[in-house]
Amino acid sequence: MEMLMAVPCVLPEADWLSAEQQLRLLAVASAAAGCVRLVMTDADTAILHGLLARMCASLTYASRPDAAG
Repeated sequence: MEMLMAVPCVLPEADWLSAEQQLRLLAVASAAAGCVRLVMTDADTAILHGLLARMCASLTYASRPDAAG
């Protein structure tokens, strides 16, 4: 979690990444951290109501190379 939470802080230093790549990295780190928080907070509700599945679908979409454009 510490590494995921550090992503927004280190992105300005990652000038070798394009703006699109930085945005995708931020989206993936945020979605992954959100999944962890969601399961830690209320795993039963997250699973039964499809919240975790929706978060994972967002994570999958953001991490695909063809997701943008």
